[in-house]
Amino acid sequence: MSQKILDELAKTSIQLMLKEAFYGHFFSSLLRDVSQDTESMALRLGGSQMLKLLVNPSYWEEKLKGATPKQTAALRYGAIKHQILHIVFKHILRAKDFGNKQLYGIAADLAVNQYIDSDQLEEEAIRLEDFPDFSLERGQSLDYYYKRLSDELEEMMNGGGGSEENDEFNSAQQKLQALLEEEHPHLEQHAFWDDIQQQSPSEQKIIEAFVNDAIQNSLERLKTRNYTNLPAQLQEYLDQLMKSLQPSINWRRTLRLFAASSSRTRIRNTIKKPSKRYGTSPGIKIQRKQKIGVALDSSGSVNQEELQLFFSELYHIWKQGAEIMVVECDVDIQRIYPYRGRTPELVQGRGGTRFDAPIKWANEDYRPDALIYFTDGFAAKPEVRCRIPLLWMISPNGLGTENWESLPGRKVKMQSKGGF
Repeated sequence: MSQKILDELAKTSIQLMLKEAFYGHFFSSLLRDVSQDTESMALRLGGSQMLKLLVNPSYWEEKLKGATPKQTAALRYGAIKHQILHIVFKHILRAKDFGNKQLYGIAADLAVNQYIDSDQLEEEAIRLEDFPDFSLERGQSLDYYYKRLSDELEEMMNGGGGSEENDEFNSAQQKLQALLEEEHPHLEQHAFWDDIQQQSPSEQKIIEAFVNDAIQNSLERLKTRNYTNLPAQLQEYLDQLMKSLQPSINWRRTLRLFAASSSRTRIRNTIKKPSKRYGTSPGIKIQRKQKIGVALDSSGSVNQEELQLFFSELYHIWKQGAEIMVVECDVDIQRIYPYRGRTPELVQGRGGTRFDAPIKWANEDYRPDALIYFTDGFAAKPEVRCRIPLLWMISPNGLGTENWESLPGRKVKMQSKGGF
């Protein structure tokens, strides 16, 4: 049963990738588990401060089941998208800043469900249409909905809509009162948020850094067309978030999170494992293996001390099981070899620098899950488009942050030994 549901989650992930690639890319960064710890679907902490999606088998098989296979697929699609949006908007981290936990959960669901098609929402889903008398605006944030609902609740408590009899409240007030007084299955999905918010401040920062990095990697993988198809309000939120992340980035943490979140799950059909559901149809085999390409600028612009600093962090990623292939390049590729835990003795002074050869090598030959380019950044903009997540690790004496906009992908500047 568990493997069957995990396979169906993988199929839903593919549908997300095809229809709304941002959510598909983001979903690939989450751990997944079939569990009785939740009655429906929920988010909780996994290993290394990563987030895990829990799915109750009965909920998946029975509750998320429509009259037709198409309706079933739509409900499952919407349920996963709902959880992704809670993470993207960081609702899992913010409840401690609000006084009324139940009201916070309602506002959070209002904020995310407006981005999900009605046929992808369960009948019990909390929607803006449930509160017609409140005249709630669409496209607003959790903060807006929490404030508006708080104002309405205060008016109800002060007798503005009635006093003791429910029929003296309008329909929106009655709905709000019912949600606050009764256990609602969708609000129960937020139960594990308390565990996340009870982590220490430093642990919460790591969780938030994981979320930020997953968002950045998802955006970097998007084509322009896919990004512009996102709702305008979501685009505005993502743009503001990306701008806020530009200053003062811890390069060590960025490197580790970039490597961790770039791990991909590979799905392939195999006749060795036939599907129990479809009989003779090929089964689905899930393979998890992380491949990272590392391009080193061998033109003489990176010294041995900087190289040692960079590889001291890369060593931790390698120890966690990543396959790392190193390519040395100036204008052309000079050497390619696997990383075995030792800092290479880089041959320097070969001449100029061009970024295209390693990117082409990654696209066409090695095809890693991510490419990390260690350089001083002083070269022409690459003409070859990188088809995988790309992180530019700029050396301490390299290109300034004000001049690196022409470099595509994620960028972070190293500090000298001892700095962040």
